[in-house]
Formats: sequence, C-alpha cells, structure tokens
Amino acid sequence: MEGEGMLIDKNIEILQQNEMHWIGNLTPSSITHEFISSEDSRAEYFKDKYGKVYRSEDLYDKSYGITPLKKEIIFVIGINSINELKELYKKINKDSFLVVIEPNLSFLNYVLYYKSLDLFQNKNVILFSDNIERLNDFIRGFFSNYGLLGLAKNINFYQTDYYRKYDMEITKQCLQIIREVVRNLILSVGNSIEDGLDGLKNNLENLKWLEKSKDVSQLKNRYKDKPAIVVSAGPSLNKNIKELKRAKNKAVIIAVDTIVNKLLIEDIVPDFVCSVERVPEVYEYFYKDKNIPKEVTLVGPPLLDTRIFSEFQGEIILPMRKGVAEYNWLKQLLVLNDDSFIEMGSSCAHVAFGLAMHIGASPIILVGQDLAYGSKEGESHASGTIYESKVQAQKAESLIQDYKIEGYYGGLVSTTYIWGYFKQWFEAQISNQQLFVINATEGGAKISFTVQKPLKETIDTYCLEEIDSVERMVKTINTYGINIGDMKGALYKELDYFSTFKEKCTDQLKSIKELKINYSSSQKKLTKAIKELQKSNYIMNEIIRHDLLRHNLQSIVVKFLWDINGIEQVINARNILKNKEIQIKMLIPTIVCVEQIEDYINDALKNYI
Repeated sequence: MEGEGMLIDKNIEILQQNEMHWIGNLTPSSITHEFISSEDSRAEYFKDKYGKVYRSEDLYDKSYGITPLKKEIIFVIGINSINELKELYKKINKDSFLVVIEPNLSFLNYVLYYKSLDLFQNKNVILFSDNIERLNDFIRGFFSNYGLLGLAKNINFYQTDYYRKYDMEITKQCLQIIREVVRNLILSVGNSIEDGLDGLKNNLENLKWLEKSKDVSQLKNRYKDKPAIVVSAGPSLNKNIKELKRAKNKAVIIAVDTIVNKLLIEDIVPDFVCSVERVPEVYEYFYKDKNIPKEVTLVGPPLLDTRIFSEFQGEIILPMRKGVAEYNWLKQLLVLNDDSFIEMGSSCAHVAFGLAMHIGASPIILVGQDLAYGSKEGESHASGTIYESKVQAQKAESLIQDYKIEGYYGGLVSTTYIWGYFKQWFEAQISNQQLFVINATEGGAKISFTVQKPLKETIDTYCLEEIDSVERMVKTINTYGINIGDMKGALYKELDYFSTFKEKCTDQLKSIKELKINYSSSQKKLTKAIKELQKSNYIMNEIIRHDLLRHNLQSIVVKFLWDINGIEQVINARNILKNKEIQIKMLIPTIVCVEQIEDYINDALKNYI
C-alpha cells in the first residue's frame, strides 16, 4: 500500500504541472469499474457494477495509420492502456499533440494508483477525464490557443483496446462532440476581412455614443438574486406570451430586438431591449419608426448601426463584448475596466442572457428560446415578428435544416448548425458559471443544465415581490466618463504603430517574392530560403499579439496555420515553394487590411470624434 501511495502522489504531481489538463471530481458514484486481476503486464480484467467482466489488453493497434511528417492533434479515447499510449507517442511527429480523453473516471482512479503517468510530463500530452457532458467546454478551451486552432484540420482519432472492444458508443459520442465543436470554431473564425473591418468602421463611428452611454460596470449585480426573464422570439412563445404581463415590475424583463414590438403590441413593456448585429436590417426591421417607449433601455455593443443609437428615445448602454479582441483594444484605448464587458456570444439572445448574468439575476428564466423549428414546417419565429414573413422564403438556404437534437419534451426536433452553436453557448455559460436557469420555453430544443418548468408556474413561484424600478435605476448611474483628448492621443499612437508594421510586412513580401527557388536548387540555397521565410514569424506573432490585428486577421491567421501545418516537415523545393505561396497569400491581405484600418481611424478622427 505504501508503494501505491507514493505512485498516486507522483502522478498527481505530474498532472499538476500542466494547466491544460482537465480532471473531474472522483466520487464513489463515479467508480463504475473495478480491477479484478491481470494475466501479465499486457492484459487486465475489470468488472462493472452489473458484474460483467472485461478483458483489456495494453497493445498498440498496428493497423492505425501515422503521419509522422506532419503536425497533428490526435484524440485518444482511454487512459488505462499506458503502454499503448507510449507506443503511439513514439510514432507521432514531435510537434504533434496527444489529447487523451477518459470519460470513465473508474479508469482514471485505477491508473492514478497503479500506473506511472510519466508520459504526461510531456507538454504536448494532455488529459481530459470527466463526465462527457464537460467535454464540450474542454475542447472549446483547448482550441482557444491560435497555434492549436491552426491544427484543427490535422485531427486524427485513436481508440485504446478497451474502447475498441467494448464501448464504441461512448467513443462515437466523444467524436461527435469534438467534430461539432471544431466545426463551430471554424465557423466562428470564418468571417472575411471585409466583414471584420465593417465592424471596426461601426465601432469607430459610434465612439461618440460611447461617451453618452451609461457605464455598464455600474450595473454589476444591481439585481442580485432577483428574477430576470430573457424573452426571445422562438415559435413556442405564442403559447405563453400573455403570462409575461404578470411579471412586470416583479422581474427584470430583457427582450431581444426581434420580439420587442410584438411585446409592445401585447401591452408588455420590457425593461431592456438587446441587439448585437450591425447589419442595416436590424435598424430597419426593429427600430425604424417603431416608437419604443422611453422607459425601455437599449443594450448593445458599439458595433450596431449608428442610426439605432441616434434615434432611440430611451437610455443607451454600450457594453464591451467579452472574449472579442477588438473590444479589448477599445478597452485599452478608452481606459475602461473589466466590468465594462458582458458575455454576448453571437446572437441578441446571448446579449440578453449576458446582461441577466451581469446584473446578478437569479433565476434567469428563458422564454421563446426554442433553438429549433416549431411544430409547423419551417416555423422558426413567433408569429407577429418580422421573420414570420421575411425569413420563411429563405429558410432552406440560410438556416440549413439538416440535423436533429433532443427536444424540450423528449424525442427529436429539427434544428440548424447555427442554432446548435447558440445552444452550446448557453450550456457553456450555465455550466461554467453554475447559474440557476429555468427554461420556461415550453417547446423547442432541450438546453442542458436548465430546470424545465412552465412559465405560469415559474412566475407564480419566483416573481412574487416588487423589484426596484429598472428605469429609475438606469437614470441614476453615470456615463463612462470618457476623455476625448486622451482617446484621440491613443488613436494617433496606434496610427504610428500600424504605419511601422505595414512597412515591415511590405519589406517581407518583397523579399519573399524575390526568392528564386526551383527543383534544381542546391540544399544550401533551400536552407537560405527557409531562413528568409522564417522572418515572417515576427509578423505572425505581432498579429496574434495585437488585439485589433488579431480580430480582423483571424481568418487569415488560421488559414495560414492550416496551410503551413499541411506541409510535410521535409526540406525540399516542393515544400519551400508551397510555403512561399502560402506566405504571399497571407501578407498581401494583411497589408490591405492594415491600410483599411488606418483609413477608418483617420475617418474617425476627422468626422466622429
């Protein structure tokens, strides 16, 4: 027993050295498999809680194909076969990552006591061992590193012996989660440079409205432990919308832009209306000539169409968008604090939910949050919204109704990849922040980690006492207090930085274009060319380091890393010519992007500040 204790202490020490590991809590209920005996060092017997016995061999699968000349991320299912993992690690590229996923905590518990985890001293060997429901969060965090996201197209999967033989179902679940998260991450960085620059243009144009905005940091926890209802525009809202009137002044009512006019028609005046998209249609559909009462406060990032802010009658609050590099740049520019940020995700419903979190509301009550089609074919929004007429005609092309997920009432419901991504965001926030969230949608998709309860019962239970007037509270908080002179000075400094950076990009582009490489080039010339190409590392590092560059060039960075990581690590003319072509494709749009950033900053200094 003394040896066991020494082994577990050493193993824990090893795992503590890498913060990328994700280890769940070992509890008696998580131990479902018990070690019985072993034949030798290569085979062991386990018994599950039902008495079924399993024989697991610690042998490498020789049929598995390895590509040692390319960097990869290899997701391995199962930790018990340590020798199998070591054999696999020997065969992969030295710069590849081995991510070991063990969804059965019984095996982690056994390995901690009886096997050495010295393999995990290597920084490129990562362990996830927890309930499979947390795998989504781990994968998203893992790929938050740009270098790792750059390997997202070089992914392979390997099953250790136990999972190859006995648990293909859990393997399939793991693979499905990984693929879905990676697909959504790729979608999230897939915007064109033009798309990102359009957002910058709006953010700079709206700097004048930031000066007038109420300070969102002063909203922090203003309604701690008071109920908030997030009203979205899903088709299920038709059945319970009238219940919302009873919650007025007894819960903070936060509406998405899509539904606010429908609420007003029903004589339900929300406390907040939230928007996130910059497209002109948001102004034209939801704000133009809509006469939203002054008691409603607008919440949205400075990304929005500037006409929304100029015509809105009530108070405006322009929070920074948490997790978005461009807003970190604005934070430094405007000298704002961390509480000026809220979670916004990718939809107006995410903004509304993020606001509810920011004000400390509990429970947060979801209504109209279907994230799936309604009972009628193609029904995507509540009746009486602009989408009832405008979206139906293009639903097949724009929403891609092509997969099913678990429904609110069980069974399967039809959804889209975009809505699936929105659902993942809600689930990650609820799980990570340990929020008390009631899904009172009464239809659509099931949202994990929520309590499902009818809206009438929810209001009867939680919306009993009067809360402080939101309208009066908002009027009492200060504006951001932005110093225009300091802001101008900071922008001029940024212009100097971008001018210098653009010059370095232009010089590097010229040098790379002048490289003369062909298939008869000597090894000495090839080595010299590699050194010249490696000078672009400075440019790539600067893009990743600088918040605004990273935000606007993230699609270029990720595409560059995908293409570079697709080249075999062999010095020959073919690979160097590929590298040269990839770098030129990276540098040209980078220079164009920096020039456009300079133009927009100059326009802001001249016209808007």
